[in-house]
Amino acid sequence: MSVKRGTVCVGYLDSHKWSACFGLSLRNLYLHDQVKSARIMCEGALELRKVAGSGGIPDGRNQVVTEFLASDREWLFMVDSDMGFDADTVDRLVDSADEHKRPVMGGLCFANRRLGPGEFHAERFGSVPTLYNYVELEDEVGFMPIQDYPRDTVVEVAGTGAACLLIHRRALGKVREKFGDSWFDPIAHPTGLKGKPRTFSEDLSFCVRLASVGVPVFVDTSVKTCHEKGGVFLTEEHYDREQTLAAFEAAAAAESESAADPVSSSAA
Repeated sequence: MSVKRGTVCVGYLDSHKWSACFGLSLRNLYLHDQVKSARIMCEGALELRKVAGSGGIPDGRNQVVTEFLASDREWLFMVDSDMGFDADTVDRLVDSADEHKRPVMGGLCFANRRLGPGEFHAERFGSVPTLYNYVELEDEVGFMPIQDYPRDTVVEVAGTGAACLLIHRRALGKVREKFGDSWFDPIAHPTGLKGKPRTFSEDLSFCVRLASVGVPVFVDTSVKTCHEKGGVFLTEEHYDREQTLAAFEAAAAAESESAADPVSSSAA
């Protein structure tokens, strides 16, 4: 099969509903592509949609990749149906990527992280950037978010999510050669947390497989997105506000503690 250079296939999962920001972003992506680059809306254009609930995400992603590799498209743009993004997102990711040096390129995305219990039986959440380092500590192994990530540049990472991800078919082919059609099957690390196995999410499991076949992963933090979470939209601006508030609260707590400690107060 002859691969058509520069072409892109869009693949996504949903459970019979989309976020409005995703639907409008997808529309604008296709309209932009028709006028500007025709990477997607060219002869043989292919959109891969799979219906999957939360438990079917790994299989759904695997099916998207399998069908993509059977096509003549060069790049797969995998995007989640609760994401918002710019009309030129694919063009910018392709420009930042390279089939040999940077074959996997993500956009800047944010995820929710549970912080702990809140008032009245609520749960408190905060956002984290989906750029990760891989860490091996004495009693824990896993991926740690890069909180202070470099802004508006291309960054090599140990892992990222699949919410806005451009992947070259060569990278997917290398994983297939070693693992078969199991790109996104969750992987359990035997050490994990305090000696108990830790199962990585399907997207980070994909990154583990990429690393095992020598394929690097990058994120272009200038390619920004939003992640819709039930009326809250996780963006870089939202993340910065959270970080500013956290720093303010930490400073206020330290000042209050210092004022309550007569030894510290007199020493100051």
